[in-house]
Amino acid sequence: MTQGRAGNGRQQEQPVPTHWSTARLRARGWTATMVRQLLGEPDLLRPHPLFRTARQIRLYRVERVLEAERGAEFRALAAAAARRGAAARTAALRRRRANPGAGPSSGPDDRPNRPD
Repeated sequence: MTQGRAGNGRQQEQPVPTHWSTARLRARGWTATMVRQLLGEPDLLRPHPLFRTARQIRLYRVERVLEAERGAEFRALAAAAARRGAAARTAALRRRRANPGAGPSSGPDDRPNRPD
């Protein structure tokens, strides 16, 4: 917990969130497909806090998210997503090892020194 501004040892109460955004769900291991399949429509839509013209923020009730996470369907989808992620990382690593000079980071400064 955090202390008050004066440092007097009193602890400030942090507000308990009632809704989580899709960004928070992603941090918890959800994919966009999992959100669509398991949660469906958002419980609340809020305007973006920084950019009025940006897409509204989709919020889902915390209780509903936690209930979905306890289900067998979530565990199965999360395991499949983890397998796909691991396979994609392995494939990317294999491609990098097969062709170390290629890729978005290659440029004139990344080439090995060669005598002209």
